[in-house]
Amino acid sequence: MDNQFFTYRNLGEDYISLGNDIRLGTPTAVFGVSEAHKYLLSSLPEQKILYIAPDGVSAAKAYKSISTLSGKSCALLNAKDEVILYKDALSKDALYKRLTALHLMQTGVQIVIADVESIMQLFPVKLDSICFDAGREYDYSGLPQKLVQMGYTREYSVDSKGSFAVRGDILDLFPINSDNPVRIDFFGDTVEKIRPYDSSSGERLEEVNGISVVAATDVKFNAEDVRVVKTEISSCLKSSPSEALRRARAIADEIFMKMDAGAPFAGSSFVMPLLNCACTVFDLLDKNTLIIFDECKLIGDRINGIFKEHTERIRELKKGGEA
Repeated sequence: MDNQFFTYRNLGEDYISLGNDIRLGTPTAVFGVSEAHKYLLSSLPEQKILYIAPDGVSAAKAYKSISTLSGKSCALLNAKDEVILYKDALSKDALYKRLTALHLMQTGVQIVIADVESIMQLFPVKLDSICFDAGREYDYSGLPQKLVQMGYTREYSVDSKGSFAVRGDILDLFPINSDNPVRIDFFGDTVEKIRPYDSSSGERLEEVNGISVVAATDVKFNAEDVRVVKTEISSCLKSSPSEALRRARAIADEIFMKMDAGAPFAGSSFVMPLLNCACTVFDLLDKNTLIIFDECKLIGDRINGIFKEHTERIRELKKGGEA
Protein backbone atom coordinates (compact mmCIF):
# COMPACT_ATOMS: atom_id res chain seq x y z
CA MET A 1 0.00 0.00 0.00
CA ASP A 2 1.29 3.47 -0.90
CA ASN A 3 1.51 5.22 2.46
CA GLN A 4 1.21 8.59 0.70
CA PHE A 5 -2.32 7.80 -0.45
CA PHE A 6 -4.11 7.82 2.91
CA THR A 7 -3.22 11.13 4.58
CA TYR A 8 -5.18 13.55 6.75
CA ARG A 9 -5.18 16.11 3.94
CA ASN A 10 -6.33 13.65 1.27
CA LEU A 11 -9.22 12.44 3.43
CA GLY A 12 -10.78 15.82 4.25
CA GLU A 13 -11.29 18.56 6.82
CA ASP A 14 -12.40 16.41 9.77
CA TYR A 15 -9.27 14.29 9.40
CA ILE A 16 -7.03 17.36 9.24
CA SER A 17 -8.50 18.56 12.54
CA LEU A 18 -7.95 15.12 14.10
CA GLY A 19 -4.37 15.07 12.86
CA ASN A 20 -3.69 18.50 14.36
CA ASP A 21 -5.04 17.40 17.75
CA ILE A 22 -2.83 14.31 17.70
CA ARG A 23 0.28 16.30 16.74
CA LEU A 24 -0.41 18.71 19.61
CA GLY A 25 -0.67 15.81 22.07
CA THR A 26 -4.34 16.45 22.81
CA PRO A 27 -6.11 13.35 24.23
CA THR A 28 -8.55 12.43 21.48
CA ALA A 29 -11.45 9.98 21.12
CA VAL A 30 -13.28 8.81 18.02
CA PHE A 31 -16.75 7.21 18.25
CA GLY A 32 -19.14 5.43 15.92
CA VAL A 33 -16.65 4.20 13.33
CA SER A 34 -16.54 0.81 11.63
CA GLU A 35 -13.74 -1.67 12.27
CA ALA A 36 -12.08 -0.92 8.93
CA HIS A 37 -12.35 2.82 9.56
CA LYS A 38 -10.73 2.33 12.96
CA TYR A 39 -7.72 0.68 11.34
CA LEU A 40 -7.50 3.42 8.72
CA LEU A 41 -7.44 6.15 11.39
CA SER A 42 -4.71 4.26 13.24
CA SER A 43 -2.53 4.09 10.14
CA LEU A 44 -2.48 7.87 9.56
CA PRO A 45 -0.31 9.39 12.37
CA GLU A 46 3.32 10.10 11.51
CA GLN A 47 4.84 9.33 14.93
CA LYS A 48 5.52 5.89 16.36
CA ILE A 49 2.40 4.10 17.57
CA LEU A 50 1.50 1.55 20.23
CA TYR A 51 -1.93 0.16 19.33
CA ILE A 52 -3.54 -1.72 22.23
CA ALA A 53 -6.34 -4.22 21.54
CA PRO A 54 -8.43 -5.98 24.19
CA ASP A 55 -7.39 -9.52 23.18
CA GLY A 56 -5.09 -11.51 20.92
CA VAL A 57 -7.66 -12.11 18.17
CA SER A 58 -8.42 -8.39 17.88
CA ALA A 59 -4.71 -7.57 17.90
CA ALA A 60 -3.96 -10.04 15.07
CA LYS A 61 -6.79 -8.62 12.96
CA ALA A 62 -5.61 -5.05 13.59
CA TYR A 63 -2.02 -5.99 12.72
CA LYS A 64 -3.01 -7.41 9.35
CA SER A 65 -5.13 -4.39 8.39
CA ILE A 66 -2.90 -1.62 9.74
CA SER A 67 0.17 -3.16 8.08
CA THR A 68 -1.62 -3.06 4.74
CA LEU A 69 -3.21 0.38 5.08
CA SER A 70 -0.20 2.19 6.53
CA GLY A 71 2.60 0.81 4.36
CA LYS A 72 4.78 1.14 7.48
CA SER A 73 6.87 -1.37 9.39
CA CYS A 74 4.68 -3.09 11.99
CA ALA A 75 5.15 -5.67 14.75
CA LEU A 76 2.59 -7.87 16.52
CA LEU A 77 3.41 -8.20 20.22
CA ASN A 78 1.85 -11.22 21.94
CA ALA A 79 1.79 -12.37 25.57
CA LYS A 80 3.89 -15.17 27.04
CA ASP A 81 1.96 -18.34 27.86
CA GLU A 82 3.03 -18.56 31.50
CA VAL A 83 4.63 -16.13 33.95
CA ILE A 84 3.57 -17.47 37.37
CA LEU A 85 3.89 -21.24 37.40
CA TYR A 86 7.45 -22.56 37.39
CA LYS A 87 7.80 -25.07 34.56
CA ASP A 88 10.98 -26.75 33.41
CA ALA A 89 9.39 -27.77 30.11
CA LEU A 90 7.02 -25.47 28.25
CA SER A 91 6.21 -24.44 24.70
CA LYS A 92 8.42 -21.59 23.56
CA ASP A 93 6.47 -20.58 20.45
CA ALA A 94 4.70 -17.66 22.12
CA LEU A 95 7.93 -16.50 23.78
CA TYR A 96 9.87 -16.59 20.50
CA LYS A 97 7.18 -14.58 18.68
CA ARG A 98 7.22 -12.04 21.51
CA LEU A 99 11.02 -11.74 21.45
CA THR A 100 10.99 -11.25 17.68
CA ALA A 101 8.51 -8.39 18.09
CA LEU A 102 10.60 -6.90 20.90
CA HIS A 103 13.65 -6.93 18.64
CA LEU A 104 11.67 -5.04 16.01
CA MET A 105 10.67 -2.50 18.68
CA GLN A 106 14.33 -2.00 19.56
CA THR A 107 15.37 -1.61 15.93
CA GLY A 108 12.88 1.11 15.04
CA VAL A 109 9.61 -0.46 13.89
CA GLN A 110 7.01 2.28 13.40
CA ILE A 111 3.82 0.62 14.70
CA VAL A 112 3.47 -1.98 17.46
CA ILE A 113 0.11 -3.74 17.79
CA ALA A 114 -0.39 -5.55 21.10
CA ASP A 115 -3.14 -7.19 23.11
CA VAL A 116 -3.54 -5.79 26.60
CA GLU A 117 -2.20 -8.89 28.40
CA SER A 118 1.05 -8.67 26.45
CA ILE A 119 1.79 -5.13 27.69
CA MET A 120 0.90 -6.01 31.29
CA GLN A 121 3.76 -8.51 31.36
CA LEU A 122 7.36 -7.56 32.09
CA PHE A 123 9.93 -6.75 29.40
CA PRO A 124 13.73 -6.95 29.28
CA VAL A 125 15.48 -3.59 29.47
CA LYS A 126 17.62 -4.70 26.53
CA LEU A 127 17.27 -7.72 24.29
CA ASP A 128 20.57 -9.13 23.02
CA SER A 129 21.18 -9.94 19.37
CA ILE A 130 24.08 -10.79 17.04
CA CYS A 131 24.40 -9.72 13.41
CA PHE A 132 26.47 -12.14 11.33
CA ASP A 133 27.86 -10.52 8.17
CA ALA A 134 29.91 -12.16 5.45
CA GLY A 135 33.53 -11.01 5.60
CA ARG A 136 33.33 -9.86 9.20
CA GLU A 137 35.49 -11.23 12.03
CA TYR A 138 34.13 -12.71 15.28
CA ASP A 139 35.58 -14.50 18.27
CA TYR A 140 34.65 -17.92 16.92
CA SER A 141 35.83 -19.83 20.00
CA GLY A 142 33.66 -17.59 22.21
CA LEU A 143 30.49 -17.80 20.10
CA PRO A 144 29.10 -20.98 21.74
CA GLN A 145 29.22 -19.37 25.20
CA LYS A 146 27.68 -16.16 23.84
CA LEU A 147 24.81 -18.09 22.24
CA VAL A 148 24.19 -20.06 25.44
CA GLN A 149 23.98 -16.77 27.36
CA MET A 150 21.41 -15.63 24.79
CA GLY A 151 19.24 -18.64 25.61
CA TYR A 152 20.26 -20.95 22.75
CA THR A 153 20.94 -24.62 23.45
CA ARG A 154 23.88 -26.52 21.98
CA GLU A 155 22.82 -29.71 20.21
CA TYR A 156 24.36 -32.39 18.01
CA SER A 157 22.12 -31.28 15.14
CA VAL A 158 19.86 -28.27 14.66
CA ASP A 159 16.23 -29.40 14.54
CA SER A 160 14.30 -26.61 16.25
CA LYS A 161 14.37 -22.86 16.83
CA GLY A 162 16.70 -21.72 19.58
CA SER A 163 19.35 -24.40 18.99
CA PHE A 164 22.85 -24.46 17.47
CA ALA A 165 25.61 -26.93 16.62
CA VAL A 166 29.34 -26.49 16.04
CA ARG A 167 31.38 -28.76 13.78
CA GLY A 168 34.88 -27.60 12.97
CA ASP A 169 34.60 -24.26 11.16
CA ILE A 170 30.84 -24.60 10.63
CA LEU A 171 28.17 -23.08 12.86
CA ASP A 172 24.63 -24.34 12.32
CA LEU A 173 22.08 -22.10 13.97
CA PHE A 174 18.28 -21.79 14.02
CA PRO A 175 17.49 -18.17 14.97
CA ILE A 176 14.17 -17.72 16.78
CA ASN A 177 13.38 -14.83 14.40
CA SER A 178 13.84 -16.92 11.23
CA ASP A 179 11.74 -19.48 9.39
CA ASN A 180 14.82 -21.48 8.46
CA PRO A 181 18.08 -22.53 10.12
CA VAL A 182 21.32 -21.19 8.71
CA ARG A 183 24.80 -22.61 8.14
CA ILE A 184 27.64 -20.16 8.71
CA ASP A 185 31.05 -21.14 7.29
CA PHE A 186 34.05 -19.63 9.06
CA PHE A 187 37.66 -19.36 7.97
CA GLY A 188 39.34 -18.88 11.33
CA ASP A 189 37.39 -16.01 12.89
CA THR A 190 36.04 -14.66 9.59
CA VAL A 191 32.59 -15.45 8.20
CA GLU A 192 32.97 -16.81 4.67
CA LYS A 193 29.43 -17.86 3.75
CA ILE A 194 25.94 -17.64 5.25
CA ARG A 195 23.55 -20.18 3.78
CA PRO A 196 19.99 -20.72 5.02
CA TYR A 197 18.61 -24.20 4.44
CA ASP A 198 15.25 -25.93 4.63
CA SER A 199 14.80 -27.50 8.07
CA SER A 200 12.78 -30.44 6.68
CA SER A 201 14.62 -31.41 3.51
CA GLY A 202 18.04 -29.91 4.23
CA GLU A 203 17.93 -28.21 0.83
CA ARG A 204 20.29 -25.24 0.65
CA LEU A 205 18.62 -21.92 -0.02
CA GLU A 206 20.06 -18.79 -1.60
CA GLU A 207 23.18 -17.48 0.08
CA VAL A 208 22.75 -14.22 2.05
CA ASN A 209 25.19 -11.47 3.04
CA GLY A 210 24.01 -11.18 6.63
CA ILE A 211 21.59 -12.43 9.25
CA SER A 212 20.36 -11.08 12.58
CA VAL A 213 20.05 -13.53 15.48
CA VAL A 214 17.74 -12.50 18.35
CA ALA A 215 18.15 -13.81 21.92
CA ALA A 216 15.99 -16.82 22.79
CA THR A 217 15.27 -15.56 26.32
CA ASP A 218 14.05 -12.29 27.84
CA VAL A 219 15.73 -13.04 31.17
CA LYS A 220 19.26 -11.95 31.99
CA PHE A 221 20.85 -12.06 35.43
CA ASN A 222 24.16 -11.40 37.17
CA ALA A 223 25.68 -12.33 40.55
CA GLU A 224 23.77 -9.59 42.36
CA ASP A 225 20.48 -10.80 40.85
CA VAL A 226 21.24 -14.33 42.06
CA ARG A 227 21.82 -13.01 45.57
CA VAL A 228 18.54 -11.04 45.55
CA VAL A 229 16.53 -14.00 44.22
CA LYS A 230 17.97 -16.36 46.84
CA THR A 231 17.23 -13.87 49.62
CA GLU A 232 13.66 -13.18 48.50
CA ILE A 233 12.70 -16.79 47.83
CA SER A 234 14.29 -17.98 51.07
CA SER A 235 12.24 -15.36 52.91
CA CYS A 236 9.06 -16.54 51.19
CA LEU A 237 9.79 -20.15 52.18
CA LYS A 238 9.55 -19.19 55.85
CA SER A 239 5.90 -18.22 55.38
CA SER A 240 4.95 -21.19 53.19
CA PRO A 241 2.18 -23.46 54.53
CA SER A 242 3.67 -26.57 56.11
CA GLU A 243 1.90 -28.89 53.65
CA ALA A 244 3.44 -26.95 50.71
CA LEU A 245 6.94 -26.51 52.08
CA ARG A 246 8.48 -29.63 50.51
CA ARG A 247 7.36 -28.66 46.99
CA ALA A 248 8.33 -25.01 47.50
CA ARG A 249 11.82 -25.99 48.68
CA ALA A 250 12.28 -28.35 45.73
CA ILE A 251 11.45 -25.55 43.27
CA ALA A 252 13.69 -23.11 45.14
CA ASP A 253 16.64 -25.53 45.13
CA GLU A 254 16.24 -26.15 41.40
CA ILE A 255 16.09 -22.42 40.62
CA PHE A 256 19.13 -21.70 42.80
CA MET A 257 21.12 -24.46 41.10
CA LYS A 258 20.25 -23.20 37.61
CA MET A 259 20.97 -19.56 38.47
CA ASP A 260 24.34 -20.55 39.97
CA ALA A 261 25.16 -22.15 36.60
CA GLY A 262 24.85 -18.67 35.09
CA ALA A 263 22.87 -19.53 31.94
CA PRO A 264 19.21 -18.76 31.13
CA PHE A 265 16.83 -21.63 31.84
CA ALA A 266 13.29 -22.71 31.03
CA GLY A 267 10.77 -21.18 33.41
CA SER A 268 13.04 -18.25 34.28
CA SER A 269 10.08 -15.84 33.91
CA PHE A 270 9.20 -17.13 37.39
CA VAL A 271 11.91 -14.90 38.90
CA MET A 272 11.81 -12.03 36.37
CA PRO A 273 10.04 -9.58 38.76
CA LEU A 274 13.12 -9.74 41.02
CA LEU A 275 15.70 -9.03 38.31
CA ASN A 276 17.35 -5.79 37.22
CA CYS A 277 16.74 -6.74 33.59
CA ALA A 278 12.97 -6.28 33.97
CA CYS A 279 10.97 -3.18 33.02
CA THR A 280 7.52 -2.20 31.75
CA VAL A 281 6.51 -1.45 28.17
CA PHE A 282 6.41 2.26 28.96
CA ASP A 283 10.14 2.18 29.80
CA LEU A 284 10.79 1.01 26.22
CA LEU A 285 8.63 3.44 24.27
CA ASP A 286 9.99 6.57 22.64
CA LYS A 287 8.90 9.73 24.44
CA ASN A 288 6.53 10.85 21.67
CA THR A 289 4.91 7.46 21.01
CA LEU A 290 1.18 7.74 20.31
CA ILE A 291 -0.86 5.20 22.28
CA ILE A 292 -4.14 4.12 20.69
CA PHE A 293 -6.67 2.21 22.79
CA ASP A 294 -9.07 0.07 20.74
CA GLU A 295 -12.33 0.02 22.74
CA CYS A 296 -11.35 1.52 26.09
CA LYS A 297 -14.21 -0.11 28.03
CA LEU A 298 -13.26 -3.58 26.80
CA ILE A 299 -9.61 -2.93 27.59
CA GLY A 300 -10.43 -1.72 31.11
CA ASP A 301 -12.59 -4.79 31.76
CA ARG A 302 -9.87 -7.05 30.39
CA ILE A 303 -7.20 -5.44 32.60
CA ASN A 304 -9.35 -5.97 35.68
CA GLY A 305 -10.05 -9.57 34.67
CA ILE A 306 -6.37 -10.38 34.07
CA PHE A 307 -5.35 -8.79 37.36
CA LYS A 308 -8.01 -10.69 39.30
CA GLU A 309 -7.11 -14.00 37.67
CA HIS A 310 -3.39 -13.36 38.28
CA THR A 311 -3.79 -12.65 42.01
CA GLU A 312 -6.19 -15.56 42.53
CA ARG A 313 -3.82 -17.98 40.77
CA ILE A 314 -0.91 -16.84 42.93
CA ARG A 315 -3.01 -17.35 46.07
CA GLU A 316 -3.98 -20.90 45.02
CA LEU A 317 -0.51 -21.85 43.77
CA LYS A 318 1.06 -20.74 47.05
CA LYS A 319 -1.11 -23.24 48.88
CA GLY A 320 0.61 -26.02 46.91
CA GLY A 321 4.10 -24.52 47.11
CA GLU A 322 4.09 -23.70 43.39
CA ALA A 323 4.47 -19.91 43.71
